Amino acid sequence: MAKASAPHPAKTESLKQRFFGEMKIYFVITLYLWVVLALFALYKRALLNENGIDYWRQGSAILNALILGKVVLLGEILKVGDKLRKRALVWVVLGKTVMFTALLMLFHVIEEMIRALIKGLPLAESIMSIGGGSWFGMYVYAAIMFVMLLPLTAFGELAFVLGKGGMWKLMTSREIHSNR
Repeated sequence: MAKASAPHPAKTESLKQRFFGEMKIYFVITLYLWVVLALFALYKRALLNENGIDYWRQGSAILNALILGKVVLLGEILKVGDKLRKRALVWVVLGKTVMFTALLMLFHVIEEMIRALIKGLPLAESIMSIGGGSWFGMYVYAAIMFVMLLPLTAFGELAFVLGKGGMWKLMTSREIHSNR
């Protein structure tokens, strides 16, 4: 989730360059979230179809990915968890993943509250719908969100450590693998 830049990026980046850089990051985050959310929607459909319930909400996966991607990008812009970078990489990744999970869960609760107000539903009932109507379901949803964000955070932090272009070079260069 961290930007693939050096620890001290040059201040000479133009507004246009920064915009396209942020959009590229947003695209990657959103694409990742969409794939994972779409797979969950397909799995939910398969489970419900086994019980004779017709369910298809693939459109919500892309909409949620677009919204959650923006929330993640906003968290990055606000430097959520950046103070953890003084620690070992594993703690940075775990800590930032917890923080981003909390941020996304908070946003999801606010989203459900707004939906309840618009539809005239009770707030508590609407919020609990996130976890299927129980606190256990809410915790499971948060755990799934944590696991979903873990690789995204790990790759982002690794890209930060490697510096601008370092992750791309690591993933695409044969020279790195020939040193074995």
